[in-house]
Amino acid sequence: MLDARNTAQEIAQGLPEMAVFGIGAVEQHSIHLPLGTDWLGVSDLTERVARELDAFLAPALPFSMSECHGPMAGTVWIKPETLAAVVRDTVLSLYAQGFRKVLIVNGHGGNFVLEAETRRLNLNYPALMVLMPPFFAPRPGDPRIWDKGVGIHASESETAHQLYINREHVKDERIDYQPPVGREFLDYAFIGFISEWGVWGYPSYGTAEKGEKAMAHRVARIVEWTKETFAKVEALRAAGEEA
Repeated sequence: MLDARNTAQEIAQGLPEMAVFGIGAVEQHSIHLPLGTDWLGVSDLTERVARELDAFLAPALPFSMSECHGPMAGTVWIKPETLAAVVRDTVLSLYAQGFRKVLIVNGHGGNFVLEAETRRLNLNYPALMVLMPPFFAPRPGDPRIWDKGVGIHASESETAHQLYINREHVKDERIDYQPPVGREFLDYAFIGFISEWGVWGYPSYGTAEKGEKAMAHRVARIVEWTKETFAKVEALRAAGEEA
């Protein structure tokens, strides 16, 4: 795996076929998790994925669409159109160097603009293939990991992941809270108005062991999906060119 710790010459001489980068967030994560939970998590995840795929790892973007956490201290957000433009410029800068496959890993659930931008890049640049895998949280049929589900924010799953990769920055005091409204209310109100402590789920159930198991599961699923999907896209494009 090559990354930002390598020199330009080293990357040019061993240019991989694929580049990988993640998109995180800097936003409140209740009283027990660091502001950079999403960014730290996706940085670790993409490093593991890039190593398995022998890809070039670009540093994860730290800021994205976190406006629903806006009034709470430390949160930084950018507009949807700004995120789309940054992702587009990042992908095209990789494309200009010779990368023809780019894997974008989204580490923040509110980044709804990414799917449209991925589609636009693929339509406008036929020689480029850009993929964005699903979150790949454990589903029916997958190994059971969570007791209280993935949750929405600062919950069991996020707490478990941070305990696994970043234990020294996880506080011991945790507040469990499940708001009496659906996730769609984040379109109508700031999360601080829905949950006083900015939590949505059951962080007290999170453990490092669960985080380790979930990380291994997610890395394996993303790597498998990426290989299969790039191969399918290549086959579909080849068939279209021959038609």
